[in-house]
Amino acid sequence: MLRVQGLTSQFRGRAGVVRAIDDVSFEVPAGEAVGIVGETGSGKSVTIRSILGLLPSYGRVVAGSAEFEGEDLIKLSRTRLREIRGARIGFVAQNPFGALNPVLSIEKQFRNVMRAHRRMSRAELHDLAIERLAAVQVRGPERVLRGYAHELSGGMAQRVVIALAMLHDPPLVIADEPTTALDVTVQRQILDLIDSQVKQGGRSLLLVTHDLGVVAQYCHRVVVMKSGRVVETGLVADVFTNPTHEYTKQLLDAVPPAPWAQEAPGLTEQAVTSR
Repeated sequence: MLRVQGLTSQFRGRAGVVRAIDDVSFEVPAGEAVGIVGETGSGKSVTIRSILGLLPSYGRVVAGSAEFEGEDLIKLSRTRLREIRGARIGFVAQNPFGALNPVLSIEKQFRNVMRAHRRMSRAELHDLAIERLAAVQVRGPERVLRGYAHELSGGMAQRVVIALAMLHDPPLVIADEPTTALDVTVQRQILDLIDSQVKQGGRSLLLVTHDLGVVAQYCHRVVVMKSGRVVETGLVADVFTNPTHEYTKQLLDAVPPAPWAQEAPGLTEQAVTSR
């Protein structure tokens, strides 16, 4: 579904040029969930924004490729990239209030996302928006559509963002630490929603997180990043039970096994307790 090879990006500032990520390579197979994990500043979000063409003006990709459905996203024009984002790749941002426009109603934002890729009557769009909001368990979808982002709680705003990301049934969903700005009690609900939406549509998922427990529970494969580079990658069961890089071992040793081991797909009880 997505093949990233040798991706390298840098930022230019007053102090000169800083290489943010260097020679990053990994794959997201069709129908699978891949987690990118690492501490703050390891280059996880820069990797995602490099792939999607969302780097700030002072950043740019200087090498590598990101092949999606036969096209290299890095080499595409802005017009073509905009056609793919939203329609073929759904994006769930870290901060839902940063992703939603504060001066437009939620229904207007649904309308803009839809009409950026295909035409639909207002009545049809209204019904589809209600359907998508109901699918992510938004209470009172009619009321939410009439309202604005500032009227929503953090968890409700993120549900709206997920509904917008799924509007065109994209085959690939990228979520960049989607629960960072939310209360602990809401985080599990949001992750379960993303997981169910991805599985129901037979989609692929690229999930960025700093939480190993999240990767163990929701992902098939893991990419471990440190200081802008990939230090280890593979199946979750293999990497978490038999890590080869010292940094991965340190991450795993810092996490009690019980919270993430019980529901981790592909991890046997014996393998978990052995750590």
